Amino acid sequence: MLATRQLNPVQLNIIKLMSYIDTEQEQQELQDILLQFYRKKTDEMLLNFQRENNITQQTLDEWANQHTRTPYNR
Repeated sequence: MLATRQLNPVQLNIIKLMSYIDTEQEQQELQDILLQFYRKKTDEMLLNFQRENNITQQTLDEWANQHTRTPYNR
């Protein structure tokens, strides 16, 4: 059974703001804005991870060309 969680103040505020959405087009526009926001956050997290772990484009290229599959025994 899923546990219920209370919404935090930020979530409640977003729900209140969403009450002004009247059309599917407005809903789609808001969804696009939220997706853009999360894409930006994800890109920032990835760049920070790369910097903290000294991962360069050369490292990524090497990983892309590695063959690390487990050999199958027949």
